[in-house]
Amino acid sequence: MPSLSLSSRFKYTLLALLMAGPHSVFSKPLVLPQAQAAHFCQLFVFDDSSVSTLSLRAHRMIQPDDSLSVEQIFAGYVLLADGWQTMRLFPHQENGAVSWYSATDELPSSMSSEHQKYIQEVFPRLVAEVQAGHWTTVDAYIDRMIQYQCQFGGSKLPPRPSSVAIIGIFFLFFASFLVKNLFFQRKSVTLQKNLRERLHLGHSNELDGSRFAPSLHRDSEKSHP
Repeated sequence: MPSLSLSSRFKYTLLALLMAGPHSVFSKPLVLPQAQAAHFCQLFVFDDSSVSTLSLRAHRMIQPDDSLSVEQIFAGYVLLADGWQTMRLFPHQENGAVSWYSATDELPSSMSSEHQKYIQEVFPRLVAEVQAGHWTTVDAYIDRMIQYQCQFGGSKLPPRPSSVAIIGIFFLFFASFLVKNLFFQRKSVTLQKNLRERLHLGHSNELDGSRFAPSLHRDSEKSHP
């Protein structure tokens, strides 16, 4: 059986998690805030032969949920379902060439012990801060990882989306969520109004029938002396 590429393994793993539902994607009942999820997805990732942002990779593979953005779903998979273990997020330069490694790869001997320790330990520590809800510390970890990538990833890294663009995407998602909720609220109000009108009409008909009942009874007594 031919071996799957990193891209294929990643896609199949993510697809299986999403088909199983959101409770299986998040190992704990926790969702990253949109700000931290979008911040995390600014990181670069190497897959097969190209480097792109996690945000671009996420939007190619998944769709937003009714209440979660693409970044929140993707960051939840990476951080809380151990998706980080096979993602090549750490660049290393040697003899003018850049190679990318995951936290579980066998790292080259030419890499300093300090860098090897950072690559192997940063994600367990980051995940612990996410689970504790220490969002300021989470942002600091992400900023350090972005700095590491920019420093050792070479001069051919693709442009990272600006903060303005990320904020714009978030507001578009939030606006669509509000519009959807407003539509269902109005629909619910309309249904409730129609139901009340029907109940009121039925009650009025019952009153009309009771009003004529005594006269009908008297007419019946008159016809039988």
